[in-house]
Amino acid sequence: MRIHSLTLDNVRGIEHLELRELPDTGVIVIHGDNEQGKSTIMDALNVVLNQKHSAGNRHTKPLKPVHRDASPSVSLTATLGPVTFTIEKTWFRGKSARLTITAPQRESYTGDQAEAKLEELKERHLDAALLTTLFLRQDELGASVDAVGIPTLTRALDGAAGTDGESGTEDSGLLAAVDAEYRRYYTATGRDTGEFAQAKAELDAASTELAEATSLAAELDTFVTRFDRVTADRQRAEADLPEALTEAEELAGRARAAAEAAEKAARLHEDLARADEAVTHARGAVDQRRQLVDAVSLATADLTRRREGLEAATAAAEQEKTQLTSLGDQLAAARERQRSATEGLRAARATQRQAQDITRRDALAGQLAEVAELNEQIRTVRETQAGRQITDADVRAVEQATAEVTLQRRLREQAAAKLQLTATASTMITVNGEPVSVDGESTAVELADGTEITIGDVTARYVAGYAESTRGTDPVADAEKSLADLLADLDCADIDAVRAARDLARDADEKLATLTRQRSTLLGGSDPEALAAEHDRLVAELATADSVDLDPTAAAAAVRAAEEEQDTASAEASRIDAALTPWRDRTAALALTELNTRIEAAEATLATAEKSLAAAEEKVGAAELAAGVEKAQAARDAVAERVTLADAEVAEANPELARNLHDGAVARVESLRAAMTRAENQLAELTGRIDMATGAAERLEKAEAAHEAARHRCDSVTRRAEAARLLRETLHRHRDAARARYAQPFADQLSRLARTVFGHDVEFGLSEDLQVTRRSIGDATVPLEDLSGGAKEQLAILTRFAIAGLVSQDTGDGRVPVPVVVDDALGSTDPSRLQLMATLFTEMGKTSQVIVLTCVPQRYDRVVGRTEYPIDELKSAGRLI
Repeated sequence: MRIHSLTLDNVRGIEHLELRELPDTGVIVIHGDNEQGKSTIMDALNVVLNQKHSAGNRHTKPLKPVHRDASPSVSLTATLGPVTFTIEKTWFRGKSARLTITAPQRESYTGDQAEAKLEELKERHLDAALLTTLFLRQDELGASVDAVGIPTLTRALDGAAGTDGESGTEDSGLLAAVDAEYRRYYTATGRDTGEFAQAKAELDAASTELAEATSLAAELDTFVTRFDRVTADRQRAEADLPEALTEAEELAGRARAAAEAAEKAARLHEDLARADEAVTHARGAVDQRRQLVDAVSLATADLTRRREGLEAATAAAEQEKTQLTSLGDQLAAARERQRSATEGLRAARATQRQAQDITRRDALAGQLAEVAELNEQIRTVRETQAGRQITDADVRAVEQATAEVTLQRRLREQAAAKLQLTATASTMITVNGEPVSVDGESTAVELADGTEITIGDVTARYVAGYAESTRGTDPVADAEKSLADLLADLDCADIDAVRAARDLARDADEKLATLTRQRSTLLGGSDPEALAAEHDRLVAELATADSVDLDPTAAAAAVRAAEEEQDTASAEASRIDAALTPWRDRTAALALTELNTRIEAAEATLATAEKSLAAAEEKVGAAELAAGVEKAQAARDAVAERVTLADAEVAEANPELARNLHDGAVARVESLRAAMTRAENQLAELTGRIDMATGAAERLEKAEAAHEAARHRCDSVTRRAEAARLLRETLHRHRDAARARYAQPFADQLSRLARTVFGHDVEFGLSEDLQVTRRSIGDATVPLEDLSGGAKEQLAILTRFAIAGLVSQDTGDGRVPVPVVVDDALGSTDPSRLQLMATLFTEMGKTSQVIVLTCVPQRYDRVVGRTEYPIDELKSAGRLI
C-alpha cells in the first residue's frame, strides 16, 4: 500500500489538516509540538481503513472534535496492489462513506457498498497483520513482534528458505480443524477435558464404588473373625482373676514390713548427723581458742618492729623542714625581683605604645589629607557630569538623523520641479527671502507650493496644482524637524557640537575612574570613616600625654632590656622553684606521721587481742574444751553402731523390690479387669457392625458390572483422544520444522541492519514465533526485557525495517506493500546511535515509504533526502512540500 494524501476535518483537536502528494519512497517527517495532532494522523489512518462509517465504538468515539459540535471526517487516497482509490468517511451526525477508484479503471461506490468494496480490496491486496506491525506506535517501542503471525512475511521467509508452495498460511484450516478436535479431549495446556475427562471420571467413580463394595465385603469377614477372638480373650481373663487377687494381697504384707525397716533406719541416720554436728562444734571451739592465742603473739611482734624505725624517721623529718625553710626564702627573693622586672617591662611597653601612636596619628593625618584632596577633585568632576551626558548612542542617533535629512534633500532634488535661471551679467535675486547669485551658468531653484522668487521689482510666487498640493507631508521637513528635535533635546547646535559634548563626557568618565582608582589605592581597602575615627581617638588620647622627645627606637630598646631582665628573673625563680618541688611533697614528715599512726594502731590491736583471750579463758578453760571434744566423739561412735545394724535389716528386707512386686500384682489385677470390660464393649460393637454389613455381597456384584461397562467406554474415548493428540503433534512438529527453516533468513536480515547500530558481532535470539527474546554483543547476552529504553526503541524500529525489507523482496517489484509509520521514536537514543539510525532511515527510504511523526525533527536532520511537513502548515494550508 502506498499513501498519496490524507485529509482530516473536525478530528479531535484538528479542525482541518491536508497532507497531499506524498512521495512514493523516502522518509517523510511530519513534525510539531506535543498535542498538535501527530498521533491523531495515525489513528485517523487506522479508523478510515478499518472502521465503518456507521460505527460508534471505542475506536471512532475518540475522533469527536474538542469544543466543537461537528462530525469527524477523514479522506485517504492510496494504492493497494494495482488499485488506486480514495475513501472518504464521516461518522456520527451526517455519517457517510464514499469510495472512488481511479485505477486501473474508474469506479464509484457509496454507503455500505463502499464499505464492502473496501473490505474486498483489503482482503485481496492488504495483509492486515503487516499493516498493524509496520504502524509503530509510541507505546509499542519496547514490545517484541510476533513475526509468524504475518502471512506476507512468512510467505517471503518461505521463499528465502527455498520452500515450495504457499506456506505463508501454514494450512491454517487443517490446523484449526485438528485443534478443534483436540480441544474436545484436552485443554490448551494438555489437561483432560470434555467427554475424555467425563469418561475418565465415570471410570474413576465406578472403580471407587467397586473398591468400596470389595472393602465392605472384606470387612464383614473381618468382623466375624474378631468376634470369636474377643470372646476367647474375655473367658481367659475371667479365669485368671482369682489367682491374681491372692498374689496381690500377699505381696502387700511384705511391702509394709520392708517400709517399716527403712523408716527406722532413716531415723537413726538423722541421729548420726546430729552427733557429727556436735563433734564438729566442739573441735571448732578448740580451733577458735588457738586463733586468739596466735593473734596476741602476732600483735606483739608487729608493735616491736614498728617502734624500731621511729628514731630514724624523726631525724629525716627535721632535715626536710630545714631545707624547705631555706629554699622558700630564696624563692621569695627571686619572685620579688621577677615582679620588679615585670613592672619595668610594663612601663617600657607603655612608652613604646605612646611613641607608636604618635607616629600613627601623624601618618593618618597625611593620608586623610590626601583622601580629602582626591574627594574634592572627584566632586568637581561629578559636578561637571551633573547635566545630560551625551553618549555614543546619542551621536549615532544625530548622525542617522543628519544622514536622513541629506537623503531626503537629495531625493527631493531629484523629484521636485525646478526653475532654471541664467543671466548675461551676474545678478542678485532672492528665493524665499534668501539672496541667490545668478550668472551665465544655469542656477536651479526648487519649486514648492508657496516658493517666492524676487528679481528686481518683480516677485513671483509659485502655487502648486491640486494633485501636487495634496501629496501629504514633506519628507525633507519631517527629517529636518526630527534632526532639530534631537539637537534641541541634547542642547547642541549641530553634529560637531554633539560629538564634542560626547568626547567631553568621555574625558570626565576617564578622569573620574582615574581619581577613584587613586583613592582606592591610597585607602588600601580601609574605610575612610574608620581611619578618621582612629585619627580622632589618637589625637584625644595623646592630648594629655607627655610626649616630649619620645624616640620610638629608644623606646623599643628599653622594652628589649626590660624583657631580658624579666626573662633572667623568671629563669632564676623557675630554677629555685624546681629545686623546691621535691621537698614540697614533705615525704619524711608524711612517713613519720604514717609510722606514728601505725604504732598506735598496733598498740590498739594488741590490747584488743589480749582482752579477747582473757575473756575466753575466763568463760571456758582449755582443759574443758578438750574434754568436750572427747565426750562428743564417744556419743557419735555409739549412734554409728546402731545405724550399721539398721542398714543391714533394710538390705535384708529390700523395700524397693517389695514395693515393685506389689505394684506389679496390682497392675495385673487391673489389667485383667480392663480386658474383661474392653472385651464386653468390643463384642457389642462387632454385633452392630455385623448387622450393618448385611447386603455387602449384592452391592459387590453390582459394582463389578458397572466398572466393566465404564472401562469399555473409557477405552473407546481414549483411543479417539490419543489419535487426535498424535495428529495434532505431528502437524505442529511439521509446522515448527517449516518455521525453523525460515527463522534464519529473518535473523540474518535483522542482524544485517542491527550491525550498523550495535556493531558487527551482534546476534539475536528468536522464539518459535520469531519474537526477539535476547540480544548478544560478543560474549555479553542481555534479555529483551533488561535492555535500556533506547536499545528497545532502536530494536523495535530495526525489527520493522527487517520485516519491510523481506516483504519488499517478496513483491518482486522492489516496493513495500505497506509503508512504515513511526510515531515519535528515538527519544531515548543517545547522539552517537542517533547518527547511525539516520543512516538506516536513509537506506530504508530509498525503496520504501517511511512516515515519521515527531515533535523533535532535529533527530532526523542526518536523514538524506527526507521531506518535512510542519503540522501547523498542514492545518492552515493545503499542499505542502
